[in-house]
Amino acid sequence: MRNPTTEKKFCLKVRAIIHDGDNLFVVKIKGQKFCFLPGGTHEIGETLANTLVREMKEEIGLSAEVKQYLGVIENSWSEDNSHIYEINHVFEVAIPKLNAKVNPPSLENHIEFFWLRQEDFEKQKLLPVIIQPLIVKWLAGDKKIWKECNFE
Repeated sequence: MRNPTTEKKFCLKVRAIIHDGDNLFVVKIKGQKFCFLPGGTHEIGETLANTLVREMKEEIGLSAEVKQYLGVIENSWSEDNSHIYEINHVFEVAIPKLNAKVNPPSLENHIEFFWLRQEDFEKQKLLPVIIQPLIVKWLAGDKKIWKECNFE
């Protein structure tokens, strides 16, 4: 049971699946030992797709084309004195100028981008963990809409 005095935080995120063959484009906060899908926090008045276009422009300076909706991932975890609840809407996104041969530089000093093969998801700690098998299935052709949750 959670401590009732623990601060609770809620975030609405929009995430991008960008791939080049079996290579997945991911982001990492410098100094951390985990990575996650690029994207960011949805802002009031924005569509989910526009959030991704804005975030890609801000983070790597490239224009993104939002293709299809893949699903929702409800994620929660405890950190310090907080419990974070995060809803992630995930889309397939195309950025023609990206390819797995080059890691593009980040326009934001605190993050870095790189390409990740699915056999390295666990080793590189792709979070949230519940998204890993969904991405593997999707890359293999399973196009079912995602609806996963790790809430307790």
